Amino acid sequence: MKDGCKVKICGITNLEDREMTAAAGADYFGVIVDVPYSPRTLNRETAAGLLKDAPLDGVALVFQQDLQQIKHLVEFCQPQAVQLLNPVPLDWLRELKGSFPEVSWWQSLFLPAAGIAAPHLNIEELRHTCETATGLCSCLPHPNIEGLRLQMQELATAGADAVILDTAVKRAGKTRFGGTGQTSNWELACSLVETSPLPVFLAGGIKPSNIKVALDAVRPDGVDLCSGVEVRPGRKDPAKLRELIDLVRIWEKENN
Repeated sequence: MKDGCKVKICGITNLEDREMTAAAGADYFGVIVDVPYSPRTLNRETAAGLLKDAPLDGVALVFQQDLQQIKHLVEFCQPQAVQLLNPVPLDWLRELKGSFPEVSWWQSLFLPAAGIAAPHLNIEELRHTCETATGLCSCLPHPNIEGLRLQMQELATAGADAVILDTAVKRAGKTRFGGTGQTSNWELACSLVETSPLPVFLAGGIKPSNIKVALDAVRPDGVDLCSGVEVRPGRKDPAKLRELIDLVRIWEKENN
């Protein structure tokens, strides 16, 4: 990854938005592949059309796929990076890195929403209230800062290239992991960034109106956002997109 604060625009569903994202100066675009709970999900054929020969680096987001499915996705879609939305065995990560050393491997980890302390999370309760597939509950990592640090160390040792810190929230008695449009606990995020052995992207509820506050509070290696620059799910807003990226670049210059 290059120096500075990287910008990943996620949930790209069409060529027009991909080109607009590149022209605005983003570093990465994200394509959600075969994730049934996402309104922005694409099948592999459509995803491949966006990821191949793109004007900027493309990231394929996958969820609950087995090792062979992930390998096939890389061969078929040819992404520059793969973002694992659910935890995978560390042996899988080592094998994937060995098989595809040219691909960057990113792991999503989840923090509580702003105003909620991590020790207050009841993982056993979450297992019974998960809104999507049962396995999604395992996405929530250790409910304490030291456990998260250990997890990040293990990911680095296994070959991960980056971590994305996103938000887990409970709504109507059910828990959503990512895609919430809600900010996470930035105090925890900052603590993790300070000691992380890997580059860290901050995700969750980021938009032009709070991007500077987010960068000042967390100082991540990158930001990852979707709904904050959309007209509606799956369609980006050109004005919001340009504004956000301009604000990130201004922040970079002021904090060199």
